[in-house]
Amino acid sequence: MAGRASYRRRCLLPALLTAAAMQGLASPAVAGGERRLGITTPLGLSAEQRAQTSARIPALVPAPAAAPGSLPADGPLSAAALRAQQALTLVVATTADAPAPPPAAALRLLAPDGQRLSVTHRGSDRQVVGFDQDRQAIVGTRLHLLLEAPLPAGVRHRLVLPGDAAAIPIVWQPDRVTGSIQASQVGYAPQADKRAFAGNWLGSAGPLPVAARRFEVVAEASGRVALTGMAETVAQHDPWSGNRVLALDFSELREPGRYRIRMDGLGVSDSFRIAPDVYAPLYRSLFRVFFHHRNGMAIAARYADPGHARPEGGVPAALEGVLHPAVKASKLGCGSAGCGRRRVTGGWFDAGDYGQYVPNAAPVWFYIGAALDLAPGRFGDGDLGIPESGNGVPDVLDELDWGMRWLLGMQDPDGGVHFRIASRRWDESLPHRITAPRLIGARTTHATASFAAAAAIHARLMQPHAPERARAALAAAEAAWDFIEAHPQWPAEGERYRNPKGMHAGEYSDASAHDNRLWAAAELLRTTGKDRYRRAYADLADDVGVDPTNPVAYDKQAMAAFWAYLMAHDEPADAAPSAGDGEDQADPALIKQARDAVLESGRWRARMAAAHPFDAPVHHHIGFVGWGSFALSTRATLPLLQAYALSGEPSLLDWAWRSPTPQLGGNPQALCYITGFGARSPRYPLSKLAQYDAAAEPLAGIPVLGPHWHVPKVSPQMRSINAAYAPPSEPSERKPESDAGYRAAYPALRRFTDSDYLPHMSEPTVVDYAQVGVAYGLLKRPGLGAEIRARFGERDRP
Repeated sequence: MAGRASYRRRCLLPALLTAAAMQGLASPAVAGGERRLGITTPLGLSAEQRAQTSARIPALVPAPAAAPGSLPADGPLSAAALRAQQALTLVVATTADAPAPPPAAALRLLAPDGQRLSVTHRGSDRQVVGFDQDRQAIVGTRLHLLLEAPLPAGVRHRLVLPGDAAAIPIVWQPDRVTGSIQASQVGYAPQADKRAFAGNWLGSAGPLPVAARRFEVVAEASGRVALTGMAETVAQHDPWSGNRVLALDFSELREPGRYRIRMDGLGVSDSFRIAPDVYAPLYRSLFRVFFHHRNGMAIAARYADPGHARPEGGVPAALEGVLHPAVKASKLGCGSAGCGRRRVTGGWFDAGDYGQYVPNAAPVWFYIGAALDLAPGRFGDGDLGIPESGNGVPDVLDELDWGMRWLLGMQDPDGGVHFRIASRRWDESLPHRITAPRLIGARTTHATASFAAAAAIHARLMQPHAPERARAALAAAEAAWDFIEAHPQWPAEGERYRNPKGMHAGEYSDASAHDNRLWAAAELLRTTGKDRYRRAYADLADDVGVDPTNPVAYDKQAMAAFWAYLMAHDEPADAAPSAGDGEDQADPALIKQARDAVLESGRWRARMAAAHPFDAPVHHHIGFVGWGSFALSTRATLPLLQAYALSGEPSLLDWAWRSPTPQLGGNPQALCYITGFGARSPRYPLSKLAQYDAAAEPLAGIPVLGPHWHVPKVSPQMRSINAAYAPPSEPSERKPESDAGYRAAYPALRRFTDSDYLPHMSEPTVVDYAQVGVAYGLLKRPGLGAEIRARFGERDRP
């Protein structure tokens, strides 16, 4: 996890043009100083519209003698848009301490003959949309006018502002791109269910009324109507988004092509593809993020994405690494190798910073291993275009092998594992320019157990391709288990690791190591078949809490253990058997515990998605929105497919195919939350590589975390986020009894600001890359259900 840094500024007028995302007519204007605005508050211009409106709209800067209530003279930014044929929005972006923009009542929309158009409702809302060169919040105030009658098409109207600011031309074009229709901006698989959504929010004026019910799916190139449907009202006033939500189902359309959705009075959606391989580019880019985040090697231009080469490599080898002085006094000590320098290399930078953390990296092996359990043929050699491509080994395993180089370096000869290597403070440069030695952290039971699980998986996966490396990994895994059995748990159960004084790096603290140890026992049992690990698993199973709603992470590894235990006793049909030391002695009660948990993990996500207004597989308590729970909707894909493998329930497979839509554009902000994809995606993920490289745009394939209900107030930038929201950031009741209590607050699914000051919204880790990457790898072509059934056969349904 990264702290904040000073960094090169990349974003002037072009960023706000692309950021004045969906629905717009008038381009934004810049006056006085640099802004960094991403895609936070889309108003929306298609490429054609941007070209048509390339002339600058005058900034809203009044004369010195302007009347009170006029916009400030210190350089606001402005953009105007039609959210629908009857709904106009003006966005004014100013610094937080600037005078407030005029109220919506001060705006006048004039017809060509000068007559003022009647307005039935006026509203406003406000949020932080970026930060200026002094790290001060830029606050976007949106003023909404709901007109009494629709605007006639093609007729030029004028939005007149207070003071001496120039009027803004407003023209309704029926085929303009609108954020009021939210579809996946990447697309849909032909055989999958396909849904988009219609609706919008007018701040304090409430949901945008949508009169139309009929929609058309139109071929982009020819204009041919490929399908006509009727919208279904999902929510009259959705507390998640503020919208009146209409669902648009066009599942019957299977013909490959590029399409848009059109609705009278709203406009047209972003274009999207229907294609068998629609998700294949996402799979490739997601996993290439691992390659670009490698430490210990030059990222050569021939393999790197354009502009993202690092020929100088990673952290200088001479700085990798030195044990932190506090390690000597820690419960498990420095280890048999002493307290001196260690040679550590390989692996991946964990997140936005350059730290590398064993407990957070270990689940990467689970996600890739589980995906290979389900459908190994979807992950091949040459998929990713990395230096190892063409060696006969699936590229995802080559990537894991690079990670294992580092992981093995974190283990002492006695089997104990140090939990991290990181700089003392957050680095403020590219990795090859780091000058201080990186510090190796304490040995912990959590890290040692997670290491044992990952190394056991690695041994199993690499055995057919590189037996010698598989043997080395398995020996390391068993040495780690021996260490766990020979030493007391540290930190003790119920206690958490805390950084020593002066150390600023991710703690990844966890109050329990029982789930880590359970996972290690299960993976070692699956790989070796040894009875010692079966007994250890049985001894630990009752001490581990079961929560199938949580994804596998550094602090939640029980679900990984359950899957490994099931596979140890019921391997897929074509999997190699484990080399055990006795007959299968599966405990029926433990099998039932594991099976029930895996099934409920998938079924719970299907239930949540079915009841959510945007089909999102998330917990239904709105206050839990955050850390990617909504934007990383493909976190649900693997659990859904694991449950499908055990049960054969078709609905679980169906929901797996539907899981990408919220992430790729079917959301209230009409954003694609993966960099480099869709019509609008984040430009400022929290990534030191992105902050300091020479590229104008971030690396494609970074899955940002998206909306976050309440950002902790740990920095001035984070405090400014919550303070700016209007309607207020808190619900009307202290502890709402129902979703209705959230309707008076700023909607949760609009609480995303595209900024690298905000780790809760913008900083994914290697675990997120793996979860999302395997999802798109599994979904990259049709036929997935048949492949899973062929491996798992017919399972008895409970």
